[in-house]
Amino acid sequence: MARQMIDICLDDSEDVTIQHGDFVVDESTAQHQRQLILNNKGDFKQNPTIGVGVFEYYDDEHMRDLIRAVSIEFSRDGMDVQSIRLDADGVLKSNAFYK
Repeated sequence: MARQMIDICLDDSEDVTIQHGDFVVDESTAQHQRQLILNNKGDFKQNPTIGVGVFEYYDDEHMRDLIRAVSIEFSRDGMDVQSIRLDADGVLKSNAFYK
């Protein structure tokens, strides 16, 4: 059974979301996945070994390396990874949830 992750919400520019003068808190699995994919190793001072650094794979011929890196990072973060793939438009699609 998937575990629901609750965290402070971030907007598309990674700023904290505030409504009515308070932080917005909601389910955050997709937000955590986005942060793991976008950030490089070393970006998180409290845990410098996490992160995929998706932009390092830009123009890489072997996109399977990106898929493997995402799968490893999601698993290390406690997710059960069912599938990770690139669709026909090159968009990364994942089916992963916290255990």
